[in-house]
Amino acid sequence: MSQWSLVGDVLMALREMAADPAQALPAPASVAVTPAPPGAVSLWFTVTQLTPWGESAPSTEVALTTGAIGSTFTVTGQCSFAATSLRVYFSLAGAGQQDRYISYTVPAGGIGAFSIPFTLSSSGITQGFDPQRSSAWLPDTDGTALSAAALYRWINEGLDVMTSITEGIRDVTGIPSTAAQAQYQVIGNWRSLTSGFYDGWPITFGNKSDVFRHGNVRGISGTAVLNQDSVVQQIELYPQSSRTSGTSLISSPLTATSTAIPYTPGTTGWVLGFGLALLGPYPADPSACELVYYSSNVSNSLTQLTRGMGGTVAQAWPAGTPLTECNIYMSGIRYPIHYQRGQAATQLNLPPAWIDALKDYLSSRFKGAEQDVEGQQAMLKSCEQKCQAIKGNRQVMSPRRVQAGGVTGPEVVSGLGGYFGGVILP
Repeated sequence: MSQWSLVGDVLMALREMAADPAQALPAPASVAVTPAPPGAVSLWFTVTQLTPWGESAPSTEVALTTGAIGSTFTVTGQCSFAATSLRVYFSLAGAGQQDRYISYTVPAGGIGAFSIPFTLSSSGITQGFDPQRSSAWLPDTDGTALSAAALYRWINEGLDVMTSITEGIRDVTGIPSTAAQAQYQVIGNWRSLTSGFYDGWPITFGNKSDVFRHGNVRGISGTAVLNQDSVVQQIELYPQSSRTSGTSLISSPLTATSTAIPYTPGTTGWVLGFGLALLGPYPADPSACELVYYSSNVSNSLTQLTRGMGGTVAQAWPAGTPLTECNIYMSGIRYPIHYQRGQAATQLNLPPAWIDALKDYLSSRFKGAEQDVEGQQAMLKSCEQKCQAIKGNRQVMSPRRVQAGGVTGPEVVSGLGGYFGGVILP
């Protein structure tokens, strides 16, 4: 089976299992073509609209007898706000013989009405025939037998079942600090936090009795305490934060795949040359922000990025979006995020092994709906086995070893070793 990358990929796979297709986009309407300047060349045009899951049937053909090879053709019409791109097919051979097209990417949020200029010598012309039926599927719509809401419920229930076996997803998160502030909200929902750093210095996860509460003590925070563990998780740092994180605004729009973030510095400067940064407001739900890991911060630009960390999703951001240094860095095991109707185009934020196990769980739900109890149990057992393998294979990196007779180094406690080189730090 192919790898799922969007939530809609999951929904479409489920519908294919059940032969219960979602609704699809119709052909674009009111298509017209205007050449400038006019000529005496005949051309025939159709337009289709696309989603990430397919392409619509073509519009009513437009026959044009006043074109010219050097003309600029303006194609206008109406498309769905759900369309992510359009294709303008054309032919010089005759009616119904469209054999090449140009693609037009629809701006985020949709456009409704479109106006596309192009010339016959434009780059980007691709050979291809217009389709004869619509497959521009809309995964968030209902099928004949199963509603989209039911499929989302199955996905979320599957993630809960898998979490109960695997314990969760290993990940990192970050928090921007404020000078003299003690308590902070953790982004997302975490089953456990196992290690942390403040400005690169290790943080010990301790007990509430480890915090001195008689007066405010500012410094390099070395102890973290979980104060609230509910829908919102709150941690307390001691000593209280010594500084306010670096602030800035991004200076140009970002796409979900941008590999650099140029920014305009704010009132407080950045200290860390690599680490985590937060796009969007803080505190925030993971759906309203994005955590980014950067490996370089030079000339007011973050580069060498890993997008969508800590349960957040890589997404587009407009110029002027807040960009904040996260000098509080923590790692641990988080709960997977849940999805709801309307998020078909959202990135499926799961490790590959989880996706593989989720496929088996969802197959079991369909087997159950078909009254195939034996098949349902087999798929559930396969899902459980894969989850147990995930749980038993948490350690991706191999442990460090010390050569017998070797010298002490950063991986051992100096002075505590002997012939074998020291005591390995856990």
